[in-house]
Amino acid sequence: MIPVLVGLGALVGGYLVVTNWEEVTKWLQELMSELQTSLKKLGVEGYTAKLFSNIQDGALKLVHRLYYKENGKWIEKTTTREIDESQVPEWAKAGLGEKETDVTARYEKELELTI
Repeated sequence: MIPVLVGLGALVGGYLVVTNWEEVTKWLQELMSELQTSLKKLGVEGYTAKLFSNIQDGALKLVHRLYYKENGKWIEKTTTREIDESQVPEWAKAGLGEKETDVTARYEKELELTI
């Protein structure tokens, strides 16, 4: 099961730098959909995800962390995107600094998706 999730992670992102906010929202929506579908097909139970963000060096860093249970052990899978700060809407930057902040609820509300 781990190779499937690793392959899925490579397929939808890994670590990428983008400049267009619309690309980021599309990527995030596709990531959520693919992960949920894949985990259900694999019969993985006990999974959750969180989205974290911070601003550093003129870029917004968006980090998706997926946690799931496999063979009785919790596994963490991390996918990261960086977006030029000038391309990020104000609602996404509000209240962020250099410290990583949990923005899961904010993105679920603004993008109308379940993370």
